Amino acid sequence: APLALPAPQPSMARCAAAAAWEQEALLDERAKARPRQQLTAVPALAAALAAAVGVATLVSGACLLLAQHDGPSSEPLTVRALLASDELADLTTDNLMALHEGGAVAAQGREHLRGQVARGLQQIDSALKLTAPDAHKQLASLSLGKQQKEAALNVLRKFGDSRMVGLSRAISSAAAENAQAAGDDDSLQRRLTDALRPRLGDLMQLHAEMLDEGALAASSSRSPTLDVEFGASPKAAARRLQALDGVSGGVNAHAQALFESLERQLPERMPKAPARMLSLFGSDPNVAGGSDEQKKQKFMDCMKAALPDPSKTIKCILDNLGHVVKMVMQKLGQIDLP
Repeated sequence: APLALPAPQPSMARCAAAAAWEQEALLDERAKARPRQQLTAVPALAAALAAAVGVATLVSGACLLLAQHDGPSSEPLTVRALLASDELADLTTDNLMALHEGGAVAAQGREHLRGQVARGLQQIDSALKLTAPDAHKQLASLSLGKQQKEAALNVLRKFGDSRMVGLSRAISSAAAENAQAAGDDDSLQRRLTDALRPRLGDLMQLHAEMLDEGALAASSSRSPTLDVEFGASPKAAARRLQALDGVSGGVNAHAQALFESLERQLPERMPKAPARMLSLFGSDPNVAGGSDEQKKQKFMDCMKAALPDPSKTIKCILDNLGHVVKMVMQKLGQIDLP
């Protein structure tokens, strides 16, 4: 069986070209034999071919070693590289396909949606460069280990988790019923609690899983008025990020969750500006919690801003998961969570 080589990298492509050039040069040199030596042309050509193959083999071997050295595994993964990666775009696309199943977004097809997601992530990168250039430079140099990357992506995988998709749809239905009945905030809270009550088991499982994974902050120390120097008006960034109607909310929610996960893992190194910039288009989970009443109001404000976008709805659930579980348990008269 032929040797399976790794996918060509730029340096390996240059190696392959060099091997071809060496082979062609050797053949040309042997082909210039004098006419009177025609009787020995066949063995000479055979020798030339053998030499050319030998050089090509040596260069190809060097190329293989260079590819193994220069391949993706040897390059440090930075936060900015993760933001631009196919892995993040594919995961976000799969989540949005699951969340919007049966709707207009998913009806576009995965390939079309994948293109929109990639452009949305690029717009986030461009907006960050505009609004917080220092943080943007930090993301380009902040390296991530495999465990840190996987921990962050595991948070994002929750967006496409069937339990989360079910929670999002139950909440959206309850909100639609409340709007149709012209209900107020109190009636919306009651409807949401009633919709979540049959799914308490899913909520508790998700809460326990995210605690085990370190994906939930035990407490918040960041204020919504964190001192962040923006290089341009956030409104300019908002206009850029709102360009992908119907998809941008989901892309922004995924990117914000990614940045926040990295903040929890790298509190001294990960800049706060990226997640804060995206909180301008949704909720800021780092607002100090306060009393149960304040937490309830925070959750309700988040839900009102998020609906009907399913990704933003899930982001609100994730940001307030402990309180949501407690709220439903109180409704059922069960013991409160600590």
